[in-house]
Parts: sequence; C-alpha cells; structure tokens
Amino acid sequence: MKTTLLLASVLTMGASSGLAQWAVIDAANLQQSAVNYAAMVEQLANQATQITNQIRQIQQFETQLKRMGDMANVKDLVGFAEFRADLSLPTQVKTWAQGIARVDGRGLFGDTRGGIFREVRADFRDFDGAVIERDPTVYKESHDMAVTVDEFKAVQSDVYTRREDLKRAIAQTSEALRAAETEAEQKKLEAVLNAQYGQLTAVDAEVAMSAAQVQVKAAESTAMTNAQTEADAEARRRLAQQEARKLSTTFKPQYESMLRYVFEKRFTP
Repeated sequence: MKTTLLLASVLTMGASSGLAQWAVIDAANLQQSAVNYAAMVEQLANQATQITNQIRQIQQFETQLKRMGDMANVKDLVGFAEFRADLSLPTQVKTWAQGIARVDGRGLFGDTRGGIFREVRADFRDFDGAVIERDPTVYKESHDMAVTVDEFKAVQSDVYTRREDLKRAIAQTSEALRAAETEAEQKKLEAVLNAQYGQLTAVDAEVAMSAAQVQVKAAESTAMTNAQTEADAEARRRLAQQEARKLSTTFKPQYESMLRYVFEKRFTP
C-alpha cells in the first residue's frame, strides 16, 4: 500500500515538473516575433529599393552633367576665332569729311579709270602753242564723285574678302555643330553660328551703305549743278536787262509829226 502511494506521488511530481518546462515556450509571442521579423525584412527590402533608385538617379545626373559639359569655355570653339578677328577689322566706309579732305580737283587730272576714259590733262596749249594751266577748282565736283566711287570700290573689295572668310568659318562651325557630343558644346556652337550670320549681314550692309553714299553724292551733284545752271541763267538775264536799259537811255529816238510837211491847196474844178 505504501509502495503504491509513493509511486503515485512520484508520478504526480514528475507530471508537475514536465508541465512547468513546456510552459516557458509562448506560441503567441513567437508568432508576433515572426511577424515583426517579416516586417523588418520587408522594410529592409524597401530601403534597398530606394537606395537602388537613388543610385540610378545619381547615375542619370552624372550622365546629364556629362552631356551638358562645360558652359564656361567659348574661346576655343570652332569658328569663334574667325568671328572675333572679323569684329576687330576696321570698316572701309569713309565719312563725308574724310572724303572732302581728299578733293582738290587736281586728282582728276590724268585719271582714266583704268584706261576706260580719256584723260584730262593738267594743262593745254593755245593757238600759239603756249601752255595754259587748267583751273583745278572747276573739276572739284567731278573729282569728288570719282573719290566717292573709289571708296565704294574699296568697301566692296574688302567686304567680298571678309564674306569669304566668314562663309568658311560658318561652314566649319556648322560641321562642328553636327558633331557636338554635349549639349553645352551644341549651345555654344549655335551661339557662335548665329553671331557669324549676324556679322555677315552687317558686312553686307557696309556695301549697301557705301552704294547709298554714291547715290546721295550723285543726287547732290545734280542738285548743285542745276542750281549753278539756274544761277548762271539768272545772271545772264539780269545783265541782259541791265544792258537793255542802258541802251534805251543812251539812244532816245526823236519823232516828228509828218503834218508839218503837208500843205493845203484849194482845188479849182
């Protein structure tokens, strides 16, 4: 009987001891820990995705910066040196004061315009063979027009040379623009190309300006010649009227009546 009770007590204590060890493992807590771990793994995955996107954006920025290039350097561009050189060239267009200073009438003597016209010599001989010097002031008007035409020819020649240089520079800049690898280089080359075209237009305007000056000079010459012709005609009229008044005063005719020489005689039938 005692043996049976002792065995029962031992079994009861063993059962109690075994139940105490299994109670340490909490299934709910373990499940929550697994959920938290899964959430942490998901968060880390999201962070990794964000880091990957940021790295991709940085690479895109680097690519864009490389494509944009350096915006500061312009002087080494193709065509820019030729453009600056043309800007520094002086214009051949002369002012009216500069042209008038060269006009004295004598410059026209001996000028054949390259053999096209017959020369006007500075002197001529009279009927007796004596040498008579020409008055240069008479030829100042013609000399002024000849000087203006010479200036136009100088401007035209200079402009043609500069146009050829600018056209070559424009062709080189256009070719470099097609081969540009960066956006900055493309923008800078476009700016240089636009400036070259603008300078080409300005150079062409010099020819138009010089041609207009020739036309204005011709109009001025015509107006002054007409005025001089009218002045000479007026002077001749006034002098003719003055001489007519002198003649009428000096030679006054005397008129007599013919009745003084008529006598009446009675008629006898």
